[in-house]
Amino acid sequence: MRPPATFIWKHLRHPYRRITLVGLVALTIVVLSACDNGDGDQSNSGGASTGQGVEPQIGGSIIRHLESDCKTLNWVLYTTVYEEYVIRYLFDNLLDYNENLEIVPVLAKEFEISKDHLEITVRLKEDMVWHDGEPITADDIKFTVEAILDPAIPAVNKEGWFSRLDKVEVVDPHTVIFRWKEAYAPALHALTQFAPIPRHVYDVPDFLTNPANRAPVGSGAFKFKEWRTNQTITIVRNENYHGENAYLDRITFRIIPDRAVALNALKAGELDEMRVRQIQWEKQTSDAEFERRFNKTYYDVPQYNYMSWNCRSVWFSDKRVRIAISMLFDRELVNDKVYSGYAKLVSGPFYINSWAYDRTIAPRKFDPTEAARLLDEAGWVDSDGDGVRDKDGVKFEFEFFITAGSRISSDMVLVLQEQCSKAGIDLKIRQIEGATFFDTVFKGEYDAALLAWRLDIDPDLYDTFHSSQVPPIGLNHAFYSNSRVDSLLVLGRSEFDKEKRAHIYRQVHQLIHDDPPYTFINSVPEKRPIHKRIRNVTISPDGPFRFYPGGIYWYVHNDSKDAVP
Repeated sequence: MRPPATFIWKHLRHPYRRITLVGLVALTIVVLSACDNGDGDQSNSGGASTGQGVEPQIGGSIIRHLESDCKTLNWVLYTTVYEEYVIRYLFDNLLDYNENLEIVPVLAKEFEISKDHLEITVRLKEDMVWHDGEPITADDIKFTVEAILDPAIPAVNKEGWFSRLDKVEVVDPHTVIFRWKEAYAPALHALTQFAPIPRHVYDVPDFLTNPANRAPVGSGAFKFKEWRTNQTITIVRNENYHGENAYLDRITFRIIPDRAVALNALKAGELDEMRVRQIQWEKQTSDAEFERRFNKTYYDVPQYNYMSWNCRSVWFSDKRVRIAISMLFDRELVNDKVYSGYAKLVSGPFYINSWAYDRTIAPRKFDPTEAARLLDEAGWVDSDGDGVRDKDGVKFEFEFFITAGSRISSDMVLVLQEQCSKAGIDLKIRQIEGATFFDTVFKGEYDAALLAWRLDIDPDLYDTFHSSQVPPIGLNHAFYSNSRVDSLLVLGRSEFDKEKRAHIYRQVHQLIHDDPPYTFINSVPEKRPIHKRIRNVTISPDGPFRFYPGGIYWYVHNDSKDAVP
């Protein structure tokens, strides 16, 4: 690996440990992804690498797959995993996790934490510049925090990290102090999620319509080149990077929502990597020619799939209804049919391999009889004999949103639709293009949707389940409200003792299981074929991209798509 200069600084090992395979030990929501994951039969352990042992070559290009177009490339505004795939190359964080989940400085040179946990002092590396050549300074750090906390700016997956921040003090051009109102357990983790943006580019009257949101100026190892809507996003090597320069000249992200089409493109040499579905992994990528050309990587990541119920909806405001719908969904059947038995069923909002997850709480069982009883109890009965339940003159008929082109999403909801029909509920499936889908969900303009949380390292769920974090402020797009959960989430943010914090979050797990805004489905490892010409690929406990340096120092050994390594 081509080590960046920042790796000479002391690593700070995160107190959480990997528990199984490459599982992280934590979570909190950072990005949202469409529910279309899978499982597999091969694996890479955390920190494992592929394609090593060859002298790195400078130059060449690769084509990565995006399953949806992006809404923005502004770091403050992004919300989806697809945007993060691109932004990871364009903006560096102050601090980050390496492949072993150790905290390392990136834009920072060093940092200090006060004994009372109320201050974190960060010293920046000197002589760093933005992609346009302007210097990176502490004032840019302060500006970015102000943008995150600006009520007019929907920094929905970042504001929660800094809601307890008192102020940011600029000491000098290369030193900044984060002062917290009170001791905050995830404070250091927040800085691993923090990538500053340049004041001179983004400090404009209308932050939301700034042209730089589609043509960003960042600090990362690659610079923005071109965005062709719904087609491609292209980035090129930054020759003035603060660390060692990347090897690749260019990375192109090709947007193909349909994974069948994407797999054909992969086989034709029009993509170099992609996530594949279970059936693709088992049946369509196992021939000798495919395995000659591609490394098939399979790894756990902190995520779970779920069905979200809008608690403001006339149909889902009653927890008995939400529990009943969950009992109408046969997760075991989905596990067998869609994931060949490999997915891990989950019962709550924490990553299943996390210390915050309560394994004593079992996933809710498929039970149509009990579901019918709960629906009756909640007042949803077929009063006019037309086969559809109703209450106060309202029929139980609603739209269920899924992303267009997602075969797995369609298969899952069809399973639920069949049982809903038998139970007297009219579920209509509506497929929506990816970027529009996420925008609609984040605004709360839906009744039900199939989604997946891609989880973070710290198990703070405040911005996802606290009642204050509904759109447009936070990520509580289910409009969930439970006063006891609210209190525990606040308490969990203040507790530094891991065991005590785990006890708090296991109470949260039980409460959300008993009063669920979601139907929790499963946690599914990713499967990603990567062309063998690509070298220096490292699989961390958080996957191949969500750490530093991630994919920055990939290189191509032979630029021929058909080359045999």
